[in-house]
Amino acid sequence: MERIAIKHPEWLDINANGKISHGYDQEWFTDEWQRLSGCGPTTATQVVTYTMLRDGLLDVSQSADQVGALERMNMMWNYVKPRFGGGVYKTQWMEAGLGKMLVEKDLPYDVHMINVSPFAASRVEINEAAEFLVQGLSQDVPIAFLNRHKGKEPALYTWHWVPIWSIYEEGDDIRCNIFDEGEIREFSLVNWLQDTILGGGFAYVSPKKLEV
Repeated sequence: MERIAIKHPEWLDINANGKISHGYDQEWFTDEWQRLSGCGPTTATQVVTYTMLRDGLLDVSQSADQVGALERMNMMWNYVKPRFGGGVYKTQWMEAGLGKMLVEKDLPYDVHMINVSPFAASRVEINEAAEFLVQGLSQDVPIAFLNRHKGKEPALYTWHWVPIWSIYEEGDDIRCNIFDEGEIREFSLVNWLQDTILGGGFAYVSPKKLEV
């Protein structure tokens, strides 16, 4: 597998007080609970924002504006809303929240989701998970990634959502690049699927199919 990535990761670079943040940061929320639990809506905002920039529904010249990014994060909070005691800890909640937002904002996209079971015996195979990521990234859209337990991956935080923007094969491993806390990080998809105790999932949006 050659590297497959979104075409313009720089569209998610934000000028945050004179410093470039690679991706959005939940720490920008003004409310303490939002800062603590807001990784889900923050990630969802990046997925939708990039898609709208790609399709000309947002002005690329304004993509680095932190004020506009935070406005979209606050809007998304109303749909991909963390639950007390655990945040957006089910992939289905991301799928449902995004779906409702797309309908109410009249945006022409569908949501695609795949769940990673906490039970190893019923967990999605590595090839299926990788193919899901490839399908999304090949359409030039970031993938929302829920990691309920990081396993042995030092680049990840347990109980956390981040956007995946690149995937590639390295020997027997499959590597993914993410944005988190304003940084570019990388983790092993193979190792995470093997080691995670609590599972997680992935979601992205694509243009709505026209009915015939």
